[in-house]
Amino acid sequence: MRRRVSLLETMWNTVQRGERRIIRVMVLASVLLVLMQLSAVRDPLQFYMTVAAKVEAPPLDLPALAIPVQVEAVQTWQVTLKATPAAAIRVLQNGKVIATLVKGEQQMLVQAGQVQLDATGVSQTIRVQVIQRDANLLEPRLNQMVVLQGNIQNVTVRP
Repeated sequence: MRRRVSLLETMWNTVQRGERRIIRVMVLASVLLVLMQLSAVRDPLQFYMTVAAKVEAPPLDLPALAIPVQVEAVQTWQVTLKATPAAAIRVLQNGKVIATLVKGEQQMLVQAGQVQLDATGVSQTIRVQVIQRDANLLEPRLNQMVVLQGNIQNVTVRP
């Protein structure tokens, strides 16, 4: 005699068989996926190194913080300064020494802005005169005189 099975028990058994099939399909799909990825990689070591690099140091995609400024060509002009008497006066522009007036007279290329005449360390009074300048410059004026007494003076260069 055959035992009579209730409807609830039949549905439960069907759900369990369905679960088993779904699990088997998922395991088989995972194995196939791993095999396909490994077959696509020619050098397994390189694959693992790439994965490790992405995990350890992911690339940072940051937006630009500032709009890039186009660098314009820096225009320079020729100026000749004469120190009386000749002394170790440094001529600086933008924090860089562009000339010294040790020989008394010095020709130099300057940019627009401020030029510093540094006479610190010089004990005597020195007169620095602009004896030549580019015709396109408004400042410094031709024959302009700057007196240095162991200090720093600024000369404006303006086209």
